[in-house]
Amino acid sequence: MGMIVLPQNFAVGGVTGLSVLLSKSIPLSVSMIVLFCNAILFILGYIFVGRKFILKTLLVSIAFPIGLDICQHINFLLPLKSDPLVSAIIAGLLVGIGSGLVLKGDGSNGGFDILGVIFNKYFKISVAVVMNICDCLVLLAQALQKDFMQNAYGLIVIFICAFAVNKVLSYGQSQCEIMIMSKEHIKIKKRIYEEVDAGLTLLHAESGYLSEKMKVIMVVTQYNKIAKVKQIAVSEDPTAFVFVSDVHSVSGKGYTISR
Repeated sequence: MGMIVLPQNFAVGGVTGLSVLLSKSIPLSVSMIVLFCNAILFILGYIFVGRKFILKTLLVSIAFPIGLDICQHINFLLPLKSDPLVSAIIAGLLVGIGSGLVLKGDGSNGGFDILGVIFNKYFKISVAVVMNICDCLVLLAQALQKDFMQNAYGLIVIFICAFAVNKVLSYGQSQCEIMIMSKEHIKIKKRIYEEVDAGLTLLHAESGYLSEKMKVIMVVTQYNKIAKVKQIAVSEDPTAFVFVSDVHSVSGKGYTISR
């Protein structure tokens, strides 16, 4: 952030962007304002998330503004200044991967990450979504102070960062939900148990048009098993209705608890 984004004068999201805005009217450095903002969010995290989580955040909350100040004086990435698009991509990836690794360890980078964890805990909203909303609000506040391209590159940094955070958080834990609606649910269920080694649940449902009672098979499994499950369903019933959706968090018997 300090080596790429601030020297390029990109519009920047997060607490750093908020601090850049506040530095226009408060006679303090950006890094010092970041420290104060993190302190406020740290208190909120302690209240709503808990002591264990916030202790993991404490070191990062203090180290980030110090590192930000130091990085602004490091010039080895200065050649990137001639290519702002590459700068934006690299900055987004580095910040996103770093943030994702910290969150994967059940910690936080401080800043709006803490708000993301709070909203995820109480409202089941993705951490990345909360970060995106906060970042966009900060960007909107900066829009009148920077030119169009600086705002555009700032958006690129934010969306690449959010993409990288989600990828890191889901790495090695990629599950999906497969729903199968078929009159041959007994045969399909038997084959999924035998050939896929995946747990499933039978749901009672009713068709909308004909109001027919039916059973729906719900399978939560790894992405690499999607093709096999779909092949079983279609081979037993070519008219089977099958759809797949992403699952962001799975826990319980068969996953985090042994069957």
